[in-house]
Amino acid sequence: MKTEDEIIQSLIAGGIIGASLGVLIAKDKEEGAAIGALAGAVLVATYRASEKAKATNVPLIVLEEGSLYEKQADGTKRFIRKMKKPKAQLRNKFKLQ
Repeated sequence: MKTEDEIIQSLIAGGIIGASLGVLIAKDKEEGAAIGALAGAVLVATYRASEKAKATNVPLIVLEEGSLYEKQADGTKRFIRKMKKPKAQLRNKFKLQ
């Protein structure tokens, strides 16, 4: 089984997470990287859950380019439906209080 550091490094190498987030996650906890440690734990847990789900041979529901697909363990996909774009617009800037 891969260690947390190996999982994070493979996610960075595979382009799943960006290098800047990888740096934040990889910081020592002593340097005040509690958020990075939390993000790293979430990523590792998500990765491990995904790997366990793949091993069950139960199809997954994935969103790709605005459409939902049922993805089988062998990689085949079945189109389910197109997703509507959300109408809510988020602001570009936020004021933290």
